Amino acid sequence: MIKAKRDAGLKCIQRNTRANQEECNRKRIAAARVCRRKKREALKRKVDAISEHHTKNESKKCYKRIQEVTQEFKPSINVCRSEEGKIFTENEDVQRRWKEYFESILTSNADEIDSTTVYTAENEDIRTAEL
Repeated sequence: MIKAKRDAGLKCIQRNTRANQEECNRKRIAAARVCRRKKREALKRKVDAISEHHTKNESKKCYKRIQEVTQEFKPSINVCRSEEGKIFTENEDVQRRWKEYFESILTSNADEIDSTTVYTAENEDIRTAEL
């Protein structure tokens, strides 16, 4: 159905006639009906699964399914900036940049830790006991 709608849309774009426009609109409306029906069916299956978990006293599964149904879509954004300010959107670029960042953090902190003295509560206890 979706493929037929796409084909009718392409035909309408290639040759914009009244008949092609009407055919495209009919296919678009029919595809929308099918998508709505399938979405209702999927939601009904989810609700049936929730009620089945509820009747079996499987509260953890029940609440997990409820959360899946009611939770809004939150797209994950996987971008970061380079040292120059350029934005990376590709996964490989983002991973490479995080690797560079953590390597720079770890190498700079390793030099600082070697040169500094670290005092802990245990050191304080020893000093007070000696006095």
